Amino acid sequence: MKVRASATKRPWTRAATKRTRRRSPPPSVRDPAIAVASGGDAAWRTFGERMLELERQEWRSRAFSRAEMRRQVAAGRAAVGTLVAEDRLVGFAVATPGWLARGATLNNVLIDPAYRGRGLVWPLLAAVERELGTRGFATLVIDARVDNGFADAIERRYGARARVLARDHPSPYGAQRTIAVELSDPSGGRPRRASRRSSSIDR
Repeated sequence: MKVRASATKRPWTRAATKRTRRRSPPPSVRDPAIAVASGGDAAWRTFGERMLELERQEWRSRAFSRAEMRRQVAAGRAAVGTLVAEDRLVGFAVATPGWLARGATLNNVLIDPAYRGRGLVWPLLAAVERELGTRGFATLVIDARVDNGFADAIERRYGARARVLARDHPSPYGAQRTIAVELSDPSGGRPRRASRRSSSIDR
């Protein structure tokens, strides 16, 4: 499994745009719309080709195959988060049931390079987390890249909710760190805890 969101900052910042009470940022600066869809053939028909395009642009020979991406997105219990700007998909996150009881796995998360540096990965993941919570999931397991700072950013972002299951280890996509994030209870209570099916990932 690979999870490959970029935490690299670009020079653009919201503070760098001219803001007044009377003017909105131009369309190229506005944040994309975030939505979460259930997995299935309809989700693949709607987003699959653009997801595959972004995947291949980012990873080239190491990209997921069409069959693998379709398997993830079309899975009946998948949660598919999308970022859409000007009617074009510019980011996505796909989570499916994982190896923990009541746990989900983040299979892929990717932001169009033109939209990186705005912190969009966090509201995208938050939307996916909320959807998973309403479905009864308690944990989201993420294999996060180390070299672009994403693994460290996850630990900072989630604090006590983040638990490292496997320290930095090699993968075909560079060093990764496996982190379990406890999902907040959608009723407003304390984060849920998932029971474990296997301890093999701790090695």
